[in-house]
Formats: sequence, C-alpha cells, structure tokens
Amino acid sequence: MKVIHTGDWHLGKILNGKSLLEDQAYILDQFINSMHNEQPDVIVIAGDLYDTSYPNKEAIQLLEKTINKLNLEMHIPLIIISGNHDGKERLDYGSRWFERSQFYIRTRLEDMNKPISINGIDFYTMPFATINEIQDYFSDDSITTHQQAVSKCLKYIQQSINNENINILIGHLTVQGGIRSESERPLTIGTVESVEEDTFNMFDKVMLGHLHHPFSINSDFINYSGSLLQYSFSEVNQAKGYRRVEIEEHQIKDQFIPLKPRRELEVVEGDYEDAIHERLAIKNKENYLHFKLKHMSHVTDPMMHLKQIYKNTLALTNQSFEFNTSIYQSDEEIQKFEDETIIKKFYEEITDETLTSAQNDKLNYILNDFLNGGDA
Repeated sequence: MKVIHTGDWHLGKILNGKSLLEDQAYILDQFINSMHNEQPDVIVIAGDLYDTSYPNKEAIQLLEKTINKLNLEMHIPLIIISGNHDGKERLDYGSRWFERSQFYIRTRLEDMNKPISINGIDFYTMPFATINEIQDYFSDDSITTHQQAVSKCLKYIQQSINNENINILIGHLTVQGGIRSESERPLTIGTVESVEEDTFNMFDKVMLGHLHHPFSINSDFINYSGSLLQYSFSEVNQAKGYRRVEIEEHQIKDQFIPLKPRRELEVVEGDYEDAIHERLAIKNKENYLHFKLKHMSHVTDPMMHLKQIYKNTLALTNQSFEFNTSIYQSDEEIQKFEDETIIKKFYEEITDETLTSAQNDKLNYILNDFLNGGDA
C-alpha cells in the first residue's frame, strides 16, 4: 500500500502583505501531477488546509478544485483533519456526504476512536483540539497540559485498536524536540505544547502536521510532512514537498519527495548601493526577497527603490542598527572618552565610515555651542 502524507497547505496565506495564492495554485498543480505518477492508495492531509478560520472565496475555490481533481477525477481516497488554523465547522461541512467518494473529513473528537479502514490499514484521526475542548469532552478538569490532553485521547483510542492490523495515527501537534519556525502559530499561550515521542508507541506510524520543517524530528515512526511552501523567512533553505509511505507485509518505508515552487523565499545581505546596482549574489530576482542592508540611512524610502528592481521584495532590515555586540565593555570605558570621541566612535560603529571634515566641523560647532549654553 502506498500512502501520501502532506499537510500545512495554509491556503490564503498572506506574507508581509503579499497574497501567496498564485504560488499555492502552482505548487498544488505540481502536487497533482506527482499524484498522477505516484498512483497512491490514499492521501493524508494532516491539518491546516487553510491559513485562517475564515478563508476567502479564492482560497476555498482552490481547495475545492484540488480535492475535486484528486478525489472525484483521479478516484484517490482522501483523509483530512483540521489543524489549529482551520475553522472546524467550515471544514466539516458536508463531510458525511463526501464519505461516499472516500473523502473523509475529521474535525470532531468523537470520531477519534473510529478508524478509517483502507486496504487493511486502520487510520485513526486526532484533529487539533485545545486543552479546554479535551477537558470538556472527557469531563476531566485535571487535564491542564498538552501532554495530559494527548495522553488522555490516546488512552481512549487504544480501547479500539486491533493490534493484528497496522495502525496509523494522523494528528496535528508538536512532538518534543521538533524544529519550529516563525509561521507556526502557538497552539496555546502560556503552556508547554510539546508531547513526548513515546506517548505514541501504540501506533506503527504517526503522520503529523503543524511543524513546517519536514525533518523537524528524528524518529523511526513519527514524521511531519512539512508545509508545501516556505511561509516565513525563517524557513529559507528548508526543503518542501510531501512524504511517500509504502507499507508491505508490516514493513513501513518513508521517503520525503521535494517539490519545486514557483518562487522561493530568499534572504540577501550586503550594502544598499550594491543591491541597487545589482552587484549582490541573488539566486533568482523573481524570488520573494528579504534584504538586510547597510549604509542606507541617507536614502528616502529605500524599499520603493528596491522594488523597482526586485519587484517581489517583501522585507527590508537596516543592518546598521542591529546590535549584536556592545561597543564598549563597561560604563567605565565610555567615561574615559570625551563627548566628541564617543560620538565619532558611535558613528563609525553604525556606518563603518569616519566623519568627513565638514561633519567634524559641524560636530565641533554643535558641541561648543551646546556647552556654551546656545540653542544650536
């Protein structure tokens, strides 16, 4: 049996004011083409299909188009669960009807102990739920952490498990030690959200969503699919794609398959003048760019100038004002210098340049005037 594991599509995502819907449509076309070649027995989508609980019309239409192609035209069974970005009610609409075409939508805790059996493999689903929702479902106020909440759910599921079958869990959560990125919304504010790996030992395979790095953890039986696209500049250089899981006679093989996006996210560092004169090494001018530049304090609206050359510039950081080390070791060291010397050293540290003679003269004039009680 061949299972395709994907997730974290985040349809409708907007990054620094830029809609990524065209890029998402492009990568989903790549995914569909890959499915023509793969011919899987089932596709698992482990949550966060949308980027918001109230996706716009275009995002909904893109998901419907993709599901229609995969399920109705290619006749591939699909299992999807809701993630922390998804609106459960919106995603769940029509779920009972769709099961007639083997399109299984799971958003409710009451379904987690009811396996979806395909070709002799039992798939258990654990859609994202808050600690309070799990407290309420089990009428158990003693549940106060994600570890306790997930353990409670799995103990409940275990009562239904047939150990003669291969059992796979589909979930949307954080396993302890997983690599995080900036685009992943915290599951809960104020509590530790990670769950220990050995909590899932009752399953032969665990397919997860939420963390966007496909190699977030090093485990023999738990994997994240990762997101289909890079969704923050902290994900630069992360591979993106899906996982191919092949099951034969209780042997399970897992392989990550990369996909090539229309554009990547790229961070470019250097000097502003080098950027404007196209002297910086850039993989692709069409990429979504985050410039980190020095020597642009004299420029009015540098972002506008950069976008005239690199139209997909999404972020600009003035590196001259990023303080990674202190200029002086202590207040005592600063006190050794006169005012003029401190100002000159500060200017040199910020700009990597020394004051010109005209700037020196102006500085001396201002300091003398100030010390003499003037209003310069």
